[in-house]
Amino acid sequence: MKKLTVLNKSILTALCIALCVVLPMTLHAIPKGGVLFSPMHLPVLLCGLVCGAPFGLVCGILGPLVSSLLTGMPVFGYMPVMMIELGLYGLISGLVLQFLRSGKLIIDLYAALIIAMLGGRVITGILRALIFAGGSYSWSAWAAGYFVSCLPGIIIQLILIPIIYVALERAHLLPVRYAAVSAAAETEAA
Repeated sequence: MKKLTVLNKSILTALCIALCVVLPMTLHAIPKGGVLFSPMHLPVLLCGLVCGAPFGLVCGILGPLVSSLLTGMPVFGYMPVMMIELGLYGLISGLVLQFLRSGKLIIDLYAALIIAMLGGRVITGILRALIFAGGSYSWSAWAAGYFVSCLPGIIIQLILIPIIYVALERAHLLPVRYAAVSAAAETEAA
């Protein structure tokens, strides 16, 4: 497959924004499902990886906004923080994948995911401490809110997102990142 067009990327971004509305509705049926599974993170990170940094940023900003307007989740007071956090996830994951070329798709995907997750959490934590929480935000609140309580979601994202990306690439729905490696794998499978 050739490169994704702007139209393809726009459609995929709209789909990921729709998932930012639907996934939380589904997982909020589970007690503390939103906190445990961080359902908006998955489509935003995937959008950044598949469509690139600008589209990932748009998905991260519009996903919580559209969801809040349609469903009331996230609540209006928490929405700006989520828009910043998720916007950073989409932006950083797309940038890292664009510039990192290790020669192995899985290494590139995990590096992009981990750097985006850490970068988004650190920058948003700093903004919460300085702006949104007015100095009343502590290290323990940051660690508990961004790592401990959402650990199941982090694990799910680290497992599912690379699987989805590789499956889309093998189905020829995404351009092949490393053509020589992909051609050798297809030869071995035949």
